[in-house]
Amino acid sequence: MATDIERLERHAYDGSTCRILIGKVLDLIANKWSVPIILALGRAKEPMRFTELSRSIQNITQKELTKQLRELESVGLVGRRVHAVVPPKVEYWLTETGHSLKPVLDTLAGWAAANGETLAKHRTNRTAAAAAD
Repeated sequence: MATDIERLERHAYDGSTCRILIGKVLDLIANKWSVPIILALGRAKEPMRFTELSRSIQNITQKELTKQLRELESVGLVGRRVHAVVPPKVEYWLTETGHSLKPVLDTLAGWAAANGETLAKHRTNRTAAAAAD
């Protein structure tokens, strides 16, 4: 049976499989709200209640937060616990798999900080050149 490292190495060299795997992961997290939710839960020292989470993410609606939490829970990145009290108390946290995504997001954030200005400059130049044509 192949180890995780062997599987990762195999996928790193198999462009098609790697592209498909990365595409599937990006489909899950590359939307407006998934990364802020993952980061907020990752910073929390303990599970967060819905209202705490909502307050920690600016401009997200309750409907959108609910939708995103359900999606992240369905793929195993977020855990959810409902306490049988009135009013209902629901807590959310990052699962072990969710926590394993944090270093990847940290690396991506570092890359974006180092290269974001250059990318924006190239985009602006290209847009200006296209408008001039």
